[in-house]
Amino acid sequence: MAPTYLTKDPVLVPNTGYVFCAPEGTPKPTLPLDIRNLRTLRESVGFPWESIGNTSLENGIAHESEGDDPEVLGTWQNPSLRTTNPPKVYTVTLNLADFTVETYKLYYGGGQVAADGSFVIPNVPAASTKAMLIVAVDGDRHVVEYYERVALIGAEGVTYDPSALTEMPVKATVLGGVAGLGEISPVMWGKAVVVTPPTVTAINPASSAPGTRVTLTGTNLHAPVTIWFGIYEGTEVTTTPTGTQVTVTVPTPVETGDLSVQVKAETNFGESTGQAFTIDQAP
Repeated sequence: MAPTYLTKDPVLVPNTGYVFCAPEGTPKPTLPLDIRNLRTLRESVGFPWESIGNTSLENGIAHESEGDDPEVLGTWQNPSLRTTNPPKVYTVTLNLADFTVETYKLYYGGGQVAADGSFVIPNVPAASTKAMLIVAVDGDRHVVEYYERVALIGAEGVTYDPSALTEMPVKATVLGGVAGLGEISPVMWGKAVVVTPPTVTAINPASSAPGTRVTLTGTNLHAPVTIWFGIYEGTEVTTTPTGTQVTVTVPTPVETGDLSVQVKAETNFGESTGQAFTIDQAP
C-alpha cells in the first residue's frame, strides 16, 4: 500500500528510533514500514539492512551542516542582484551504546578480531562507507531518513561515566548518491495502521448563509477534522463520539452573491469526496 501522510498535525515526538546500515547503494525499503516493534521493523526493512543496535536516549541523533553562508552580490545599480549558493557538507552524529565488534569497526574505522575475540584497533583508521536508514517512531506514526552513501567514523572520545551508559559517538558524513544527498519522508502512518479516511454523505441544510451552523453526516469524522467549503475553512467544528456527524459554522467568502462549493472533510487519514453546497449571500 502507498504511504498515508498526515496533513492535520504532521508533528513528531520521536519516543523510539532505530538506525540500520547496509552496503553502500542499497535501495531504500518500500514505505510505509511496520513499526509495531523491532522484530516487525526488521522484517519490513528486509535484507541486507542490519540494525546498529542501541543508541543514546539522552543524546539524540544530531544533524549538522558545514559551509559558508550565502553571500549577496550586486552592482553599482543594484546592490542586491543575487546571492551565492555555497556548497554544504551534511553530517549525522549517532551515539552508539552497544559495545560490539561491529560498533567498534564503525567508531575506530575498521579493525580486526583477535584470536581470543578481542577487537584490534587499526593503526590507520578508514571511514566505513555504507547506506544508512534512520526510523524515528512516534506511536503509530514515523519518519524515515535514507542515505545512499555515508562515511562513518568516530567523532569524539569515549568517557567511562559510572552514572551513565557509556557511548561511542560516530559521525556519518553524507556523501550523496545517484538521486541526491538523501531522502526524508513526511510524517506517515505505520504499515499496520488501518487507514480510515472520512466520508461525507449528507449536509443539512444544503445551503446556508455565512455564520450559520450546518451538520455533516458520514463516517470517520473524528477530531481533529477540518471542514472545507471550497477553499474556505469552516470554524467552530464539533464532532460526535461515533464519528458520524460534524457540526460546523459556514465561513464568509470574499466573493459576493451565492457561491456554489464542494464541502469536504479532512483528517489525518485523508480527505473525503466533495458534497455540493451553496453559501447563501443573496442581497
